[in-house]
Amino acid sequence: MYHLAGYNQNCKDLCSFSLMTSINNRQQPQSKSQPTSPPTSPPTYKSVSVCQHQSCQRNGSAEVLAAFNELKLPEFTASGCDCLGQCSSGPTVKVNPDNIWYCRVKPADVPEIVEQHLQEGKPVDRLLHPRIHPRYY
Repeated sequence: MYHLAGYNQNCKDLCSFSLMTSINNRQQPQSKSQPTSPPTSPPTYKSVSVCQHQSCQRNGSAEVLAAFNELKLPEFTASGCDCLGQCSSGPTVKVNPDNIWYCRVKPADVPEIVEQHLQEGKPVDRLLHPRIHPRYY
């Protein structure tokens, strides 16, 4: 057995320090007399991004964006964005925070997206981008 000078004292000091730290860091229980309010979550607003890059614009993305902006509903905001990287499937529409991607969207599809997805919370299956939302049958 080896004896190191000061080892026993250092060990006692360290143990005392650890014990006092853990006692001091304990949270005190809340008093029963304080009312607690239930947690509230902020309302979820949807953000619609419509690609306005060259290939999407050639396929009518400006008209798709105009169709979203004509509706002016409080459930969502719509804006144009830079390339979403889905050039062969445009116009591409992305809905956040749901992270839902629609492809080949036409202005006539916008009311269905707004009613079914943005208001009722159900994505429009027929417009889902197949590379991002694969379906296995």
